[in-house]
Amino acid sequence: MIPVKQVMNRNVLTFRESTPVGEAARVLSENHITGAPVVAGEGEVVGIVSEIDILTKRGTKVGDIMSPHVISVNEDTGIVEAARLLAGERIRRLPVLRRGRLVGLLSRSDVLDFFTRSHWSCRRCGHTERGLEAPEECRHCGGKRFELERTLPGT
Repeated sequence: MIPVKQVMNRNVLTFRESTPVGEAARVLSENHITGAPVVAGEGEVVGIVSEIDILTKRGTKVGDIMSPHVISVNEDTGIVEAARLLAGERIRRLPVLRRGRLVGLLSRSDVLDFFTRSHWSCRRCGHTERGLEAPEECRHCGGKRFELERTLPGT
């Protein structure tokens, strides 16, 4: 199992409930992202604000328009489980928590990037296969031991 802490983005843009909506819109636009966690106090996630919230809801502060229902995972959650949650809940991002505090963010594009830059190699014959988790058995030799190999960006 590959935990999300190996794939998540640790440099997370966040907002406070008191952030003006116009500032949040500008920051999201300048950073080419579609949403970000809203945090309080010591990094507790209290909401998510997205471009849809900004475009469709009325309010002057992020706290007025954010979605307070936050679906999150912990850093040891497996990437397969997180990917199923992203798809099943039809959401774009999952805050990653450690002891209730934000430590990262996993987006659908992070999962897609992991998929495109990773493959599983059969330790017996060297055959490779893409996937979020190791295959149960090699389609070429029947081997059951795989090693995760990741390519670097630009290779």
